[in-house]
Amino acid sequence: MGAELRFDGRVAVVTGGGRGLGRAFARLLAARGAAVLVNDVGVSSDADRYPPEPDAAEAAIAVAAEIVAEGGTAVSSTADVADEHGARSVVDEALAAFGRLDIVINNAGIVLDGAFLDQTVDDLRALWSVHVGGAFRVTRAAWPHLAGQGYGRVVNVGSIAGLLVGVGGHSAYDAAKGGLAGMTRSLATEGAPLGIQVNGLLPTATTRAALSVRRSYDRGIAFEPEQVAAVAAWLAHEECPVSGRYFAAGAGRVGEVFTSAARGYQCPTPATFTLEHVRDEWAVIRSTADAMSPATVAEYNAFRIGIYQDVVGS
Repeated sequence: MGAELRFDGRVAVVTGGGRGLGRAFARLLAARGAAVLVNDVGVSSDADRYPPEPDAAEAAIAVAAEIVAEGGTAVSSTADVADEHGARSVVDEALAAFGRLDIVINNAGIVLDGAFLDQTVDDLRALWSVHVGGAFRVTRAAWPHLAGQGYGRVVNVGSIAGLLVGVGGHSAYDAAKGGLAGMTRSLATEGAPLGIQVNGLLPTATTRAALSVRRSYDRGIAFEPEQVAAVAAWLAHEECPVSGRYFAAGAGRVGEVFTSAARGYQCPTPATFTLEHVRDEWAVIRSTADAMSPATVAEYNAFRIGIYQDVVGS
């Protein structure tokens, strides 16, 4: 093991930091020297899924107090990131308390599930407003400060569901997480020349939200939030070398998750390309033997044009 990784002098915002994963992220960053603003609205639009909590509204306050009691530096915010003013206040309060901002971990989220025909457009709006809109609003408020100092780390907490696979009964949730994945890729490209790295974290953890829905994994494994926190912290650290990537983490395992483009079939005479070509070349179209994983649209276009030139000619 090398030298201990620290966050001394860094300031982090963690949304959804009052419980579960967010709490673990905030506590680890603070233990390694970061000043942390812990944000959690406390009682959100999916509150009726869970048992009543007498002190739910003070979740962020309690986590910040835990950090301070353990010798760390933290303040709390109960603003709602689904609201424009609330999201901006999260950044403003971090700047007022600590004078700078280096790290944004967009972890706030809600869970609404059910069969597709039982879900409504209002469910989709609610999920989108927190998962995508909340991350968009907080990051947009932070962006000028990160760009102005030429440094920033943004970690968007997504899901395998919506990026890599789908989960039955989660159409609206998966749509929101898929939207967050797309935003992560775009912000990584835009942030690169500004010194801002943006990555996605795809956690598996036994949290209040996870326990409230059907899942496809065996709960015999101990998926503790603390076992994901190290990965979130690494993606937020100055030594992390990547941007625009996604990493799945749980039970002490971490691995990159990526989407790929297959070489596919290129008709040698594009003007004659027909429906029958698609049928007849289906095995080639579906082959992943020569797939690649582009980091940018430019990389994909170069890949695509290269195939055309190989088959058709310049």
